[in-house]
Amino acid sequence: MSQLLISQYLNQLATLKKVSGTQRESVVREAFKDLLKGWGRSHDLVFIPEYEIETKTKERRYVDGALLYELRVPFGYWEAKNEKDDLEAEIEAKFKRGYPQDNIIFEDSKNPSRSASRVGRWSSTPQTTNSSAPLSRKRSPCADTLMR
Repeated sequence: MSQLLISQYLNQLATLKKVSGTQRESVVREAFKDLLKGWGRSHDLVFIPEYEIETKTKERRYVDGALLYELRVPFGYWEAKNEKDDLEAEIEAKFKRGYPQDNIIFEDSKNPSRSASRVGRWSSTPQTTNSSAPLSRKRSPCADTLMR
């Protein structure tokens, strides 16, 4: 991940919080969306907001966004969460509802450190290097690739 994209994300996040006076998911997720769009463009991926997925039980769900190859094959998914949410509980609830369990990033834009897992969960600002902190789950290829 380029330092320029990360700087732009941090600046946009700070501006959104300052000008809006809120840290609601629906406001601050725009900064992370732009980060994913910029990164995706540099890898010939297309960002699709509110991407529809079908669960194993044939129900429709919508992730906040997805990066797709031009052939409409998903590279990975993104789900924004509110800073006040219990991120682990939200992840488990989404899994119970049939959301993808691989190549998905759960992000809440709250902490300056990140933790990535099998689901590529980010509870924070992206870093340019991988953390050496122990992980509770295996990291996803999507999260690993975004962290480079």
